[in-house]
Amino acid sequence: MQTRLFFLLTILFSCTFFLSHTLHALPSDRQQPIQIESDRAEQDEKKGTTTYEGSVIIRQGSIKINADKVTVFSDTNQVDKIVCVGNPAHYQQRPNPEDGLVLASAKTIKYYLVNDKIFLLKNASLEQNGSVITGEKIDYDLKAEVVKATAGSNTQDRIHMVIPPSNQKDSN
Repeated sequence: MQTRLFFLLTILFSCTFFLSHTLHALPSDRQQPIQIESDRAEQDEKKGTTTYEGSVIIRQGSIKINADKVTVFSDTNQVDKIVCVGNPAHYQQRPNPEDGLVLASAKTIKYYLVNDKIFLLKNASLEQNGSVITGEKIDYDLKAEVVKATAGSNTQDRIHMVIPPSNQKDSN
């Protein structure tokens, strides 16, 4: 019974720390309850991991993650990294009320909380306000607000970017 309670508290702590640590979420996101849905959950205390499998959905305010599998890595009760795997895995959030949703997808999404960086690996896509960038890998530095995209190793693979026309009215 005590092990089960520790397991549930660790899962709750892991998700709370992960989702509340997001710097660019709506301020109200942190005050929203965390909702997790999955078919299975397993914690390995020795490895410091908690794994959710089977149509995983995590929600907190404007943040939503959909993946086949989500693994939370922690060291001394502090979450270091979140890895989402899917076909593809999806991440979305609204940075602030004025902006549209940030939509990210890739076969693997790695979120390093200490560095505030997200790595989208294999068939990666990042979209906001009509701008879209796709490539084999996209690195998103949340603090510096820098996005780097790279193509695959095949010389015919290239990154693709779509920039919508300005919504400003003509001053004539």
